[in-house]
Amino acid sequence: MKKLFLPALALVLCISSSKAVLNEKNLAQTLSVLRIELMNTYKEQRISLLRINQMNEIQHQSMIAIMQQSDQVALMLYSQKQDYTFDLTYACHEATEQFRQFRMKRMPYDKILQKLNTDINRYNGMITTLQQLPPSLIKQAQPQPKPGEKMPPRPKGKSLPFMLSKQGQADRAACLSYAIAIRDQITMQRNNIIKDNEHYERVSLKLKEVNDYAIHRYRNIQQSIFVNGDDTYFSTLKRFSRAVSLARQDVNDKYQDRGYRHTHSEWRGPIVIGLIIFVIFYLIIATILSNVIVRVMMRNIKSLRTEEFQKKKFCLILAAGVFIFAISIMIVRGFMDHNFFIMASGLLVQFAWLLGAILASLLIRLKGDQIKSGFRIYSPIMLMSFIIIAFRIIFIPNRLVNLIFPPILLVFTLWQLNVIRRHNINISRNDIFFTWISLAVMTISCAFSWFGYVLLAVQLIIWWMFQLAAIQTITCCYDLLRLYKAKVLDKKIAAFGAAIGETAAANASEEVKEITAKRKKGTHIRITWFYDLLSMAFFPVLGVLSVLWCIWWAAAIFDLTDACFSIFMTPFVNLPGVCQLSLFKIVLVVGMFFIFRYINYAIRNFYQDIKLSSLKRKAKTSIISANETNFTLSNNITTILVWGIYIIFTIVLLKVPKSGISIVTAGLATGVGFAMKDLLENFFYGVSLMAGRLRVGDYIECDSIRGKVDSITYQSTQIATADGCIIAFLNSSLFSKNFKNLTRNHSYEMVKIPVGIAYGANVEEVRKLLLNAVKSMLAKDASGRDIISESRGINVLFNDFGDNSINLDITFWVLVEDRFTYVSKVKEIIYDTLTEHHIEIPYPQRDIYIRQMPDKK
Repeated sequence: MKKLFLPALALVLCISSSKAVLNEKNLAQTLSVLRIELMNTYKEQRISLLRINQMNEIQHQSMIAIMQQSDQVALMLYSQKQDYTFDLTYACHEATEQFRQFRMKRMPYDKILQKLNTDINRYNGMITTLQQLPPSLIKQAQPQPKPGEKMPPRPKGKSLPFMLSKQGQADRAACLSYAIAIRDQITMQRNNIIKDNEHYERVSLKLKEVNDYAIHRYRNIQQSIFVNGDDTYFSTLKRFSRAVSLARQDVNDKYQDRGYRHTHSEWRGPIVIGLIIFVIFYLIIATILSNVIVRVMMRNIKSLRTEEFQKKKFCLILAAGVFIFAISIMIVRGFMDHNFFIMASGLLVQFAWLLGAILASLLIRLKGDQIKSGFRIYSPIMLMSFIIIAFRIIFIPNRLVNLIFPPILLVFTLWQLNVIRRHNINISRNDIFFTWISLAVMTISCAFSWFGYVLLAVQLIIWWMFQLAAIQTITCCYDLLRLYKAKVLDKKIAAFGAAIGETAAANASEEVKEITAKRKKGTHIRITWFYDLLSMAFFPVLGVLSVLWCIWWAAAIFDLTDACFSIFMTPFVNLPGVCQLSLFKIVLVVGMFFIFRYINYAIRNFYQDIKLSSLKRKAKTSIISANETNFTLSNNITTILVWGIYIIFTIVLLKVPKSGISIVTAGLATGVGFAMKDLLENFFYGVSLMAGRLRVGDYIECDSIRGKVDSITYQSTQIATADGCIIAFLNSSLFSKNFKNLTRNHSYEMVKIPVGIAYGANVEEVRKLLLNAVKSMLAKDASGRDIISESRGINVLFNDFGDNSINLDITFWVLVEDRFTYVSKVKEIIYDTLTEHHIEIPYPQRDIYIRQMPDKK
């Protein structure tokens, strides 16, 4: 097909090589330069003509081959019987594929002809201009007198303004000869293009006629598979002998070589036997090579000499054999020119890759004790799929399929049920789930086949085989991803945390959970971005797209890919002015959901990472508390923008009318606007809070309620109190009241603990003891911050002379979130220190004097 249009392309390049002259010194120099340019162009065209003539011959032979192939496909298609569905679908596929390939490589003949006509007109204009140069080479006709008038006398003595010199006339003559020759060559090539276009149109009409007939037969096949069906198998059993006789007759007509002794056919019985021998030969080679490879690996790799590997040895040999078989068939297929072997080997390679994907997934996901059970529970569906592929390869007649397939499918369904009962304990939950789906698919297919829809059952089984292979592959990739995270990613995160000074107790489960949670939220986005991309976007999108892809691939068994593609694209809900829904659009919307989810996640966390890095550089520290930053507003803005774009994309894709959205929006704005005063007030106050006045994680105090900010929305702010309660304040309430942000500046709060000691005690000595006692409580939290800030000062101040004691105040700065715990610990250690050093903490005392009044006598 590509050779068909090489001459046209070469011609365009040849014509484009024509040179031109610019504004020279004078006319004589222009003619001289033009002569040289035209001479060079003429020589180049003469050389190109030889190549173009060769290409024209190739084009002619290619056109003949296409005509013969179109006639061959037409005869093959028109000769097919309606009862041979596999044969008919193959012929229809060849017809539609040939027409599609032919149209894909259509050359723009109109544009080529337009360019050639432009060049011809250009050279015609050049020739006319050259001929008109004085002395003109164009003979002007003498005006003839009217009847009764005399011939007018010729003017005498009238001279021309200028005349070409002899050299100019010689140059003009040469230019004229070259220009005429070039124009004639272009005209000849234009005529050839016109003839090629006529041949192309003739072939195109013939291919279109065959394609239209193939599409009509496709519709009959679809009607037979999905709507009409055949007789139920119960009715077939009533006339079983008759059904067997008809099936035997179809087999004899299909596979016996009667009448073909002197005429060789590529699709008759001996060829099928040859294919079987061919497949068995390469299976033996693949088996031998896989055994040799596995044994060599066991001898040379010590890590494989384990009991776990020995348990997986059989499945590994089988998987390696399948891949070797697929690769060898692909290599041999490249040297084949036999249509039947090319078609059959292509289907065998597809099945081998599917089988290899399932086996590789079992090897990676399952343990040695589970591998045999895993292989057994998938054996029925894999073997059933191979039988269906074999039906497709040998183009088994419909009557034979209708006779043998329902009982075979019933046997395999019972086999699947049996293996689930026997091996459902020793495998993972995912595999149990997949095998139950396999059983459900086989049960539904069995019911279809017994009620006459045998080909629909075949289609359903082969679809699930493809879908199962896709699911197993994606699941295997997830397992590899988790293994990569555990073996590589977690170590990188730990090393990065150690480099920036993150410290955490290894045995503190709560802290480990907190670090894990931070990582999941994207704290280490620079390290985990690729892992997150695969787990959050790529593999989910791949799973969504696999549904349509597997349906399309399964449809290829009956060569119904064009019809399948049409079903995907055709809207099943087409309401003008409302929306359009098709399977492809639904899958695209779902897939884009995962992509936009990752985009939202990545933007938010990259921004947070950049912001935290900037704060660390400014603060000249490697530790920045989460409470020292506020990402609520940025996260909300990012979420609104990203998901807003996703919603707009969905609306445009589903063709939801923008006018309807505008009307609904205007109606809602008018109807609800009067009731939104308070909502809008809280909204703007919420934006003000998110802009920096308040952060999630801040500790605030409002109305004598103290707690940690749990969330900030556009309407309210939720506070988690120390006793575990959640209290919500309207945003307008926080602004109308004087709330205290305890962590806004530096996350520390000054604490004052009053202590009374007895009169007579050495205050300076007590001060040193108390300072040492408080300093002994210095520690760091999980983020590496000082719980009690020594840099801000720890003081013991003389407050007052009390009634019963000398009143001292111990002041220090403590992290707000640790205030309650550490104030209690500091009080305890103060008491223990004073007690240990026998420093009296006096009780409140009052002296009571009892005055006795004298008795009155």
